[in-house]
Amino acid sequence: GGRFDTEFERAGGAAAERTAGEGADSCQAAFGAMLPSYGGERRRAGAADGAGREVLVLTHQGAIYPSAWERFAPYLAEFVGTFLLTLTFIYNYSASRSIVWTATSNGLMVVALMYALGHVSGANLNPSVSVALMLVGRHSPRVAARLCLSQTLGAISAAVVRLMFFSGCVDIGPQKGFTWGAVITIELLYSAMICFVYLNCAASMKNNPVAAQNGFVGLAVGFCFVAGGYAAREVSHSVMNTAIAVGLGVVDCKEGFAARALFYIFADFFGAFIGAGAYRIVRPDEDPNQSESRRDLSERKRQDGNSAKVAAEFFGTFFIIFTKALNRMGSDAEEGIGPEAWSVAAVLTSMVYSLRGISGAYFNPAVTLAAVVSGRSTCERHVALFYVVAQFFAAVSAASLFSLLNHGQPIPLEYRSSQQSYGAKIFAETTFSFLITYVVLASSVSRSELASPSKQDAPSGEKVSGTLPNNDVAGFMYGACQTAGGFAAGHISGAMLNPAVVFSFCGVSVLTGRFEGAVWAYALYQLFGALLATGVFALTHAGLYRQVDDEDDKEAVA
Repeated sequence: GGRFDTEFERAGGAAAERTAGEGADSCQAAFGAMLPSYGGERRRAGAADGAGREVLVLTHQGAIYPSAWERFAPYLAEFVGTFLLTLTFIYNYSASRSIVWTATSNGLMVVALMYALGHVSGANLNPSVSVALMLVGRHSPRVAARLCLSQTLGAISAAVVRLMFFSGCVDIGPQKGFTWGAVITIELLYSAMICFVYLNCAASMKNNPVAAQNGFVGLAVGFCFVAGGYAAREVSHSVMNTAIAVGLGVVDCKEGFAARALFYIFADFFGAFIGAGAYRIVRPDEDPNQSESRRDLSERKRQDGNSAKVAAEFFGTFFIIFTKALNRMGSDAEEGIGPEAWSVAAVLTSMVYSLRGISGAYFNPAVTLAAVVSGRSTCERHVALFYVVAQFFAAVSAASLFSLLNHGQPIPLEYRSSQQSYGAKIFAETTFSFLITYVVLASSVSRSELASPSKQDAPSGEKVSGTLPNNDVAGFMYGACQTAGGFAAGHISGAMLNPAVVFSFCGVSVLTGRFEGAVWAYALYQLFGALLATGVFALTHAGLYRQVDDEDDKEAVA
């Protein structure tokens, strides 16, 4: 390699480069987006090294001059990963296949590949993600272009293999009764969600710090495919990946419908711009191109205005409500309970992992109220009011968009199979609202808070680190509650479990001339369940509310 001095800065799961010579771009690509920093410094050798000879001293984990295979490895990893992923989508989207488990299959393939290849290339596996990383300054344009080319070639190769060894067409495009406008809208939003989640979970320096890298990146991104796959099933098979859209177009070419893939390619590509823009809104202080003075100003503005926190609650609530509404499109039969519960849990898990370090990721007015009352809130009480407003506004926006896509039809509030009494319905809503709230409050407890103020396990003077920002199971805990409640209460009350859901779903019904007074009352019982959970949490975590008089003990608890 030529002579150059370069330093790699790991930016929460993606690499940013600074170079004083030629060659750093290829070096950055070789080490990939999720590798630790590689660097070195040139100094004059001492007597042991040979006087007068300039040597390169490695700062840590590796050589600054990668071999040819090391430079090629990230692109090969992207090629292989996208090949396998596209082949999975093509098999699952064969016209004769049932849709029941296709979204889960696609999503879990993403999870497996991201964990397998993340340390090699960052496991973008999607040109939209690579473009989004470039837009936020984590990839250079040249590296992003190479990654996109590798991914596209992998998808085309999978399509060619499919054509060589298997017959039949793939099922893409709008289902009966829907237009390309609905397909593009859904594809655009879920592609943006995938880019948004990837950036927040992998590229954020605060959510994925070098010293304590999180373990939920693959799970969060893979679950986005689960959520979007089930949510869009009545409208179209969702793709949410530009390279896979190209591969599906090649397979369709044999049947004469290649042009259909262009709509998916267009929507998925522009989803990267929406996702990157939303990421900038919720994390305005993580721009690697900002000067220090501008970065400090941005940080102060974020802290003073709390706009990023409120925006985080809006984005998260919007995708959760929109996903729940889409799952009720076209049918209110009982067979929709399972996909809805699993899909909503998936998007909730992804959003919690993405935004928990910003706003607390409540996405539910009842949970927000409980967090404030219990003293576990990550914001001031007056800001919590804006949280609730943002959650309701996001819910109304999502429900209105659903109604527009569904030809003005209201959202089914319950499944047809529900034959339970009203008492059983409100008891189900109260019980599972209690569960959700208690679990969210419990997941906010850090190790340092659990340590006894008078009997610290850590050595004297050493603080016990908390787990709040990077609790690797917090998102899964919240999502598990939604899965449990969705399956168990779905055939009883419709599993609303969120006052914002009740408000938005019933609001759409009001616009169509139906006033569901009994369902409106669910919100009161959800709030009651949340407050009941707050009281039980205070009793089971009494040590968190102990009054400590000694100053040293106060410092230990903090």
